Amino acid sequence: MPSEPAASSGAVEHRLHPLSVGFWLGSQLRRAILPLIIGGASANFLGGVEMRFVLLIGLIPLVVGSVVRYLTFRYRYEEAELVIRSGLLFRRERHVPYARIQNLDAVQGVFHRVLGVVEVKLQTGGGEEPEATLTVLPLPALAALRQRVREGKREVAGDVAVAGNVAVAGDVAVAGDVAVAAEPVAAATAEPPVDLTLAGSEEGRTLLHLPARELLLHGLLQNRGMVLIAAAFGLAWELGLFERASEWVAGEESWIGPAVEGVAADVVAAGVLATMAAIAALFVAFVIFARVLSVAWTLVRLHDYRVARSEEGLRATFGMLTQVAATIPLRRVQTVTIHEGPLQRRAGRVAVGVQTAGGGQAGQPGNADPHRHQLAPILRRERLSEFLREVIPELEAPEVGWEPVSPLAFRRVARGTCFAATLAAVPLYFTLGAWGVAFHAAFLAWAVFYARRYVDCLGWALKDDMVWFRSGWLWRRATIARYTRIQVVALRASPIDRWRGMARLRVDTAGAGAASHKVDIPFLPVDTARNLRKHLASEAARTAFRW
Repeated sequence: MPSEPAASSGAVEHRLHPLSVGFWLGSQLRRAILPLIIGGASANFLGGVEMRFVLLIGLIPLVVGSVVRYLTFRYRYEEAELVIRSGLLFRRERHVPYARIQNLDAVQGVFHRVLGVVEVKLQTGGGEEPEATLTVLPLPALAALRQRVREGKREVAGDVAVAGNVAVAGDVAVAGDVAVAAEPVAAATAEPPVDLTLAGSEEGRTLLHLPARELLLHGLLQNRGMVLIAAAFGLAWELGLFERASEWVAGEESWIGPAVEGVAADVVAAGVLATMAAIAALFVAFVIFARVLSVAWTLVRLHDYRVARSEEGLRATFGMLTQVAATIPLRRVQTVTIHEGPLQRRAGRVAVGVQTAGGGQAGQPGNADPHRHQLAPILRRERLSEFLREVIPELEAPEVGWEPVSPLAFRRVARGTCFAATLAAVPLYFTLGAWGVAFHAAFLAWAVFYARRYVDCLGWALKDDMVWFRSGWLWRRATIARYTRIQVVALRASPIDRWRGMARLRVDTAGAGAASHKVDIPFLPVDTARNLRKHLASEAARTAFRW
């Protein structure tokens, strides 16, 4: 691995792999290609400037930036920390203690594997973004980085143990004139060494392995194909592919347009039933096509999905083309959420997600972050108890006696849903006349039914030093938050809540994202809400907060 002369501290500074220039340029191109195409098309339309000239001008700063980044990016191993410096005009130097490194996520795409390199994301849990992204490293450099982090954690654990032995004499500490028993400090603060591997490892105990059959079922249930179709539709619209396709289909030399028109005319001439049957057949074909895309995407994206338990926590590995290894330290898990949709219930499956302190946001394809939030994409219901006990060791059993919300909650929700149904039915009176009354009545019936089912599925519970909350009718979710992870307990009441003697209780944790399912219990009787807030606040204050 190329290296620089020793730094002022005596440590050797290392560069990234020279292929970092190409990979970084490719990453920037994926983000900038659509704006460049739109800008080039606009310049060509308004000013007569050739698109290729605009694209060339736009590529120059990307290429220069990639080269400058490679030449200025350095990292070195100090005695207790990893030092990373970058920047030409605006220089930045980050000092990351080994003991604060929570996990190293390793990502290998097809080109990474062919060229023998890997992208590494360093997480400290201090924010939503990685502390550093090393694009890209040779595989031996990843092994060296992993070893230095492991050794650094061991040294810190040893220093803490020595300090604890010095501070505790005979397991008794003296405070004033009172002798109190002291707990071993090392057991509480020492962090286990990490084991960061790119592919699956024989170390650790496998908790979950999804074979092709489960992945196929997951693809059918999730229907990600609609997302892929929508993305392809948007890209084709921006690139003007629909206009080109229409010209090709309706061209004078094309046989497709006349053939389609002839078939459509024959179907319409056959009668209303034949037309409706043809439309239904097209709809079914579209749904099948979307499901096939979803299955294909799932089989490639989550190929050989495994979750293993090791000393540092949970390690998820997956991917056919892009291989990902994501580490989820158990001590960083803030909440656990059980997801269950209508199709999942019919198939006897659930999904288990976690929210961690820091570690990024979900939704970026090709990285590990989404699977820190969706730990088990699909899981048999009978295995839920066993899996939850691995994620939350304090959990005795997931069976919960749910407490309902206020009896007045149904009337509150029903008023809102009926008002929305009435607004939706107003335009029908102008277009359908007397038939609008029938549709209005149907809308109101559905609004009342929905309100009843929604309120019946709301529930909360206190169990095993945890607060539980469930919500949702068709798509049900239940979230578990331990007392030791609670940061804030908030009580809220709108004017209507105060009028009806109700309140909303919300529990905030360090890992709660904007779109995550939180412990946010609505429509509680005001006395119940106050007592629950007091209990949770006292329990959170009595126990030490754990990151």
